[in-house]
Amino acid sequence: MPMGSIIVEEQIRSKIDTTSESFKALMESIRDRGVLEPVLVTPKDARYLLLCGERRYLAAQKLGMETIPARIVNTVTQKDEILAIQLVENLQREDLNPIDQAKGILAYIQAKHPGMSEAGNVYNVDEVMSDLVRYTRKPETLSEEIVNTVLTISDIVGKSIMTLHRTISLLKLVPKIQEAISAGKLPVSQGYLFAANLGSPDFFIIFDEIMETPVTNAVLEKKLTAYKRKKHLPSGAVAGGKSTDQKPVPMKIKIASLQSIESYFQKKAGMYAISDLQKYLDELKTLTSLIEQQIEKVPETVPIKPIKKPSPQI
Repeated sequence: MPMGSIIVEEQIRSKIDTTSESFKALMESIRDRGVLEPVLVTPKDARYLLLCGERRYLAAQKLGMETIPARIVNTVTQKDEILAIQLVENLQREDLNPIDQAKGILAYIQAKHPGMSEAGNVYNVDEVMSDLVRYTRKPETLSEEIVNTVLTISDIVGKSIMTLHRTISLLKLVPKIQEAISAGKLPVSQGYLFAANLGSPDFFIIFDEIMETPVTNAVLEKKLTAYKRKKHLPSGAVAGGKSTDQKPVPMKIKIASLQSIESYFQKKAGMYAISDLQKYLDELKTLTSLIEQQIEKVPETVPIKPIKKPSPQI
C-alpha cells in the first residue's frame, strides 16, 4: 500500500520515541528484511486510517519507503471498535506502558458511553472507578450497558475488575509520577500504592526520596501509610486545652464553604498562573481520594445518640 494513502490520527500510544535504541533497532530490521508484519488499516475518506502498527509505519517513513504491507479491515467505523482493536494489538505485543494501558482502557469506556457523567460531561476517571467498585459489590445497581462494557474490557485486556480499577487509578496521579511509570523509573506496583494513598501528607516527599533511593513495595507502603498508624488521643482527652469529644462541623456548612470557593474561582481564576491552579487542583484531587477511602470505611448511617435525661432528684 502507498505510504501516502495512510492517515495517522490519534493512537492509543501517547508517544513514540524515534531516538530510542529500540526504535533504531526496528529501523535496522526493516532496512535489512523489510516490514515483516503488515500494519492494520481501515477505509476512511478515500484513504486508509492506521489502526495498528504506528512504529512500523514511522520507521518505514524515516527510511524513505514508498509502500508498506497493510491488512485492510473493512468493518471498523466506530471509535470504540478502533480502540478495542488497538488495545488487543498492543497488549498482545506487550507494547504499551502501564499509563498508556490505563488511558486506552478509559478511552474505550468513554467511547462506549459518551455523556455518561451525571453532569452531562465526559465519563471521568472517578466515575469509572466508582462504577467498577459498584460492579464488584452491587452489580445490580448498574445499567446493563455498563455491565456489558465492564465485562468486555475485562476480556479484551485480560484483567480482573479490581485490576482494571487499580490500572485506571494510575490516571489520578500527577503527571511527573505518571511519566516515571511510563519511563519504567517507577514500578507499576508502586504506582498502585501511590494512587491508593493520595491522602498521605508526605506524598511528594516520599516520591522524591524513592526516586533517589529505590525501596521495596513493603517499605513504600509503610512510608505512605505511616500517618494512619500515629497514636491518637482517646475520646474525651484534652489536647491543646480542647476536648477531643467535639461534635463534627455540620456537612451543610462544609458544602456551603465549597460552593463559595467555586463562586470565587468563577470570578478570579484568571488572576492566577496555571501552575498555581494546578497545585490547587492537585490538592483537591488528594482530598477527593481521601474522602473516597473514608467512604469505604464508614457506616452508611450514623446512629443517633440518645439524649441523657437527668436522674430525678429525691
